[in-house]
Amino acid sequence: MQSHCTDYLGASLHYQTGGKADAPVLVLLHGGFGSIDDFAALLPRLQEHFRLIAIDTRGHGRSTLGQAPLSYAQIADDTRHILNTLGITRFALFGFSDGGTAAYRIGAADPGVEKIITVGAHWHYDNLRDLHAMFGQITVDFVRENMPQQAAAYEAQNPEADLNQLTGRLQAMWLDNSTSAYPNETISRIGAPVLAIRGEDDFLLSLPDLAALKKHLPEAHLMNIPFASHEAIREEPDMLWAAIMAFYR
Repeated sequence: MQSHCTDYLGASLHYQTGGKADAPVLVLLHGGFGSIDDFAALLPRLQEHFRLIAIDTRGHGRSTLGQAPLSYAQIADDTRHILNTLGITRFALFGFSDGGTAAYRIGAADPGVEKIITVGAHWHYDNLRDLHAMFGQITVDFVRENMPQQAAAYEAQNPEADLNQLTGRLQAMWLDNSTSAYPNETISRIGAPVLAIRGEDDFLLSLPDLAALKKHLPEAHLMNIPFASHEAIREEPDMLWAAIMAFYR
């Protein structure tokens, strides 16, 4: 994978390209407090089958935060900027957690989206009501204690690392109920095939919330991965890979 940066709205956005040049384009969007490394368990296999565009969300990995508010709409806008820079108009999306929420937003608005894969991704604000109190109590100390690898990687990689500021920006994004936030009912505008996945022990995305996608996307494929939590990509990559290959048959 080759690294690149592009300046946009006050941030230096880092992304990587690689894989097969003549294969379908697949854009990788990671989760909160994560980075491109969220896909490490699948990356070698993905490189064999896709032309990959892996993006560090602004403020994460090697991307700086800039002054624009961190929101799902901004992640989507940053993604479009990078794709426009590369001249890419047709692509699929693979989003984990926050990256999956942004993928839903992009899919609902962009006719160039060919397929969408999400893992542990919320799509409606109302589904998070039971989590709002937890989100509001997340502090830097909480992140260091419960996500030590992500915190250490962020502080080692990010050129303007400020874990306190990133935590506050992510809290605001998770609790946002504006038009810049979760796609909510607009998810029904997605015309591309969708594969939505959760680990059976995912405490962030419940099974009923996953199943509720069928009301708005009746053709969506839903998968509940046994023996996995929110980190299903890392914990059960073989099961996930089998589903991706079936989705692309």
